[in-house]
Amino acid sequence: MSYTMVIADDEPIVLKSQELFIQKEFPEIDIVGMAKNGIELKEMLEAYRPDLAIVDIRMPGLSGIEVMELLKDKNLGTHFIINTAYSDFEYVKKALDLRTDGYILKPGKRQEKIDTIGRLLRTVKEEREESVKKQYLDAALDVVNPVFGSEILLSIFSEKCDEENFQAYLKVNSIRFSAGCILTFLSKKDISRRKINQEVGSLLDGICDFLATVTKEGTVVMLFVPEELSEERQESWRDEVAELIAGKIDEVAGEKCLYGTGGIYRSFADMKLSYRESIEQLKSESSMEAFPAPQEENEDRNKDYVQRAEQYIQSNFAKDIALADCAEHVGISPYYLSHIFKDKTGRTFIEYLTEIRINFAKELCLDQNLSIKDISERCGYLNTTYFYKVFKKMVGSTIGEYRKEKQKKG
Repeated sequence: MSYTMVIADDEPIVLKSQELFIQKEFPEIDIVGMAKNGIELKEMLEAYRPDLAIVDIRMPGLSGIEVMELLKDKNLGTHFIINTAYSDFEYVKKALDLRTDGYILKPGKRQEKIDTIGRLLRTVKEEREESVKKQYLDAALDVVNPVFGSEILLSIFSEKCDEENFQAYLKVNSIRFSAGCILTFLSKKDISRRKINQEVGSLLDGICDFLATVTKEGTVVMLFVPEELSEERQESWRDEVAELIAGKIDEVAGEKCLYGTGGIYRSFADMKLSYRESIEQLKSESSMEAFPAPQEENEDRNKDYVQRAEQYIQSNFAKDIALADCAEHVGISPYYLSHIFKDKTGRTFIEYLTEIRINFAKELCLDQNLSIKDISERCGYLNTTYFYKVFKKMVGSTIGEYRKEKQKKG
């Protein structure tokens, strides 16, 4: 097994002697860089990400300590050995606070150097073996999880709700379940289960955990509702995520899909109820899709409904609102409002709400004192990660990029 190392010292003689020592005592180590100052050391560490680095504490430009401080959040995976004189021992203590892996003294005993470097090589070897095991496990989970998840969902469809397998799935994937709901999506085009898991997984990364499968009824997704989400916020969060997934399925299938959302329950056994509700809502949406356009005499009334809905959204977008809230304010059913709103505006309720929120977010971005979390909450998004993804999708750039662009334009 071979290893890589960078050596840094501002004294050429010391640098050369260390190189010769390593080559003689540790032929398995490949010295990929020799730095004469802190700036060179930083560049080499970032470029090579070596297994080990022997670093002189005091060097021109940047000290060894300063380089480690600059790179401590980069996750280089490098094990640092401080090379220092006896007089700098107090300085070494600061290095040890940075989780330095060891130190050797100038001048130092040959066997102490061998012991220190040898110990770290064993550590690197163990880390590599653990990394390989983790890679194998992750690869296995990538294959097994979709199948395992599908079996759990199938138990929900049959109303048996396999609690034992569900608990095993949670344990294997280190997931906590506090509440969940079922979403059912109907698309005419066949989509593979693996494709759905990949696409939905990428979409929901950082938002929530999920299970997904494809059946003859359509694509079924079980969302794990984040624990930190308040009960008042959960339904609107579910609707926003459902709209997000529907958009992704539209993109993959190349056609518009319908979907139904089930209720949110704290018990896995109640997921069968959530599934039934998602199917019932999907049936209602499917029927509406087949309905003829509203009669001419109802046009004015429907136009008024939509205008009142738009006014409600514009006045309450910063609050935790959902389609059901808007429909109640207007005085019609959520299903009917959903149909006429899309017919009149060309956008769904969520699309319209999102547009209003993101336009307001763009205005707030001009205030450099506001953090992303501040902007997210003022726009009605309590999940900052979700807000970040929606903003990037709608605007085409991250909030940071958008702010820089506006600053350049003055």
